[in-house]
Formats: sequence, structure tokens, C-alpha cells
Amino acid sequence: MNKRFQILITFAAIALFAATFGALVVQAQPSERTAPAAASYEAVLGKSLDDSDVADFIASNRCSGTGQFQLCNPAGMALLIGEGQKVETVYLYPSTTADFAAYKGNLPLGLSAKDTMANVEDKFGQPKVQQAPQAGWEPGLPDQSGTPDHIHTWAIYKRFGVTVVYNTPAANDKGAAIHAILVSK
Repeated sequence: MNKRFQILITFAAIALFAATFGALVVQAQPSERTAPAAASYEAVLGKSLDDSDVADFIASNRCSGTGQFQLCNPAGMALLIGEGQKVETVYLYPSTTADFAAYKGNLPLGLSAKDTMANVEDKFGQPKVQQAPQAGWEPGLPDQSGTPDHIHTWAIYKRFGVTVVYNTPAANDKGAAIHAILVSK
């Protein structure tokens, strides 16, 4: 009986050791499904493709080049490469699209993925009377707007270096959601 009890204790100790050691091994290995850390558009905007920050960003976010663009689908970004091989414009996709994951970093100028056209105009607005903000608020209408692709409305705010692309071709749909935000240098 003692011999069987010792064998049983030995097996229990081996099982406990295997369970403990196995859990540590599983925890130590990185998950292949882990998404890249939130990337910041500011880290690459205006920099050359030769810059180490840009090269690291492109590699770590599995970007793919197509013409003048670097498409960084997992990061929710696309980079427009301009003259001198510099990142001229960054396209941010604050919500998941068919082609891009949602951008997880901070959006420019206090914008949010949940903002509508009305929210954006309020955020980009200004007091009706500079010395008397209590007089009311004028909406921040875009400097230019249009529907170049007949699917989205583009609101261009040159004074901020930002273009907001909405999910509708109707320029007067104040409930339209943000499809993308373009930030230019």
C-alpha cells in the first residue's frame, strides 16, 4: 500500500510541476493575434521614407506600397508619399472599414471617431464676437468641400491642415459620420 501511495504522490507532483511549468511557457510566448501598438501619425508625418522612425513604422505595421501610397491596414492608416519621398499626408480611419482596422491613436484637434459633421463644425467653430463668447458660436464651416468620388463628402479645413471625409455624398447631412481624416504637413 505504501509503495502505491508513493507512486501516486510522485505522479501528482509531476502533474503539478507540468501544469505550473506549462502555464509559464504559454504566458511567455507572444500571441500571433496581438495587434500592433497604437501608431501615432505624428511620428511619420513630414518625414522621409529613409527616416528610421518611418522605416520602423512601415515594417512594424505591415504596410504595403502601391504607387504613392503606403497602406498600413492593421494600423488604420495610409501614407501619401510626396516629393522627396516624404510622408505628405496621413489618412486616418477612425472606424473599421472593409480595408482598414480602426485607428487607435489620438485623432487630431480633439476629433473623435463618434463625431458627426455637426460635431466637427462645432469643434472647429469660433465665437460670433471675439470679445464676447457668450454671444454665441459660429460653426467651423470648411474652406472647401465637395464629393470627388460621389460616395463621400470631403470637408477641407486648410487653416488646420485637415480634411474630414464623411460617409455620405450629401454636404448638408449634419448627422454624417467621419469615414476618414486626412492630416497634411
